[in-house]
Amino acid sequence: MKKLSLVLLALLAFSFVGCQEWLDIPDPEPEPDPEPDPVEEALIVLEETSTTLHYGETYQINAECENPITYSSENEYHATVSEEGLVTANFVGATTITLASEFDTKTFEVTVAPVSDLYPEPEIEFSESRDSIIARFGEPDAEVEGAIAYGNYSANSTMLMVMFDEEELVQYYAVVFAAEYSDELDTFLSERYLFAQEEDGIKIYINALDVNETTMLVGSKMEDEVLMAMYMANTIEGGEEEEGEEATGRIKTLLNSLKK
Repeated sequence: MKKLSLVLLALLAFSFVGCQEWLDIPDPEPEPDPEPDPVEEALIVLEETSTTLHYGETYQINAECENPITYSSENEYHATVSEEGLVTANFVGATTITLASEFDTKTFEVTVAPVSDLYPEPEIEFSESRDSIIARFGEPDAEVEGAIAYGNYSANSTMLMVMFDEEELVQYYAVVFAAEYSDELDTFLSERYLFAQEEDGIKIYINALDVNETTMLVGSKMEDEVLMAMYMANTIEGGEEEEGEEATGRIKTLLNSLKK
């Protein structure tokens, strides 16, 4: 019986092989070889991953890789980077430098810190309502038609003034100082904004590297021992001179009110 079973199994195996050849069943495709991992030498090696600079300072990123490295800055307003990895600090803020090679990517953080902290810049939105300003800053210390003021805004400033349009929405605002802070105000604004031009004693700065991308203008002006930094949206289409004179008049009136 056992011999018979062995014979039957042999016949079945022979029949299966014969059928397989007759049906011409192809052999299964071999599994593809896994992608090779990049060799260690092809990875980017960074000695440091961050730095803090001041306006105009430079820093050479120390990176090594078997393959060429490309460098790019996420926000060139704050810092730019050359093809060789030399970082140049622009204006106060932070950006990320990306290093890329064939097999690897690394990031390098750049913080541009200020030298001057003359005053805290007001966090005011253009077209913000008068009620919203008062809710955040409190009841004003002085008030004239179309403007409110807060005395002793900071340790170095005389006043924060906010001016409104006919709909009681923020049109522009100004921080006022004594004349002695003129040089430091220049430093303060120059390391935060791009200087654009000077005319009739008014220095104009913009908040972009390209004038077509500017959303805010910042002006500094000295008149009758009153120094001010004025902020306005880049939406005015004429009438700047008249509005500037009107603003100066309001500042003088508010200053006199605060002295009483």
